[in-house]
Amino acid sequence: MNIPSGLTSTQKGKVNEYLVAASILLASSGRLSPFVPISDDHGIDLIALDKVSHRSVCLQVKSAVASAKRKTVQFDVQKSTFRPEPNLLLLAVLFEPTTVSVGTSWLIPMADVPSVSVEQAGKYALSPSTAMSSKDRYQQYRYEGPHALVDSLIRQFDAAAI
Repeated sequence: MNIPSGLTSTQKGKVNEYLVAASILLASSGRLSPFVPISDDHGIDLIALDKVSHRSVCLQVKSAVASAKRKTVQFDVQKSTFRPEPNLLLLAVLFEPTTVSVGTSWLIPMADVPSVSVEQAGKYALSPSTAMSSKDRYQQYRYEGPHALVDSLIRQFDAAAI
């Protein structure tokens, strides 16, 4: 499936945020509840609440559509919305167009973004490899599919509860 070219980048972004939210809810069997802020003027697209620990994390979601032609994908974090807070994570998602689902994702603490990106005027550019076997600087943040992503979030919540 190709994303219709008639959609604006804002529409594509919002659709992808809702697909991520639904994937988090489904892959966690309801343990994680994603919330969408009324306004995303602070770079927060989703808030994930863990119903077990009652902790939450804020997520800035960036997305791209997978293509066999690309060896890397670029995600940009605008400096105007960048805040290196411990409760704020970048969730970069590569969507699989044939299944309209979350494929590979990278869950990166915002504090790590400057050290794993290329700083450009007004933004931090992150370019992870799309290859599963990649040993690039993004490997430690990489998850294959929504279940692996959710497992990582739950591990973070469980570790914080100690």
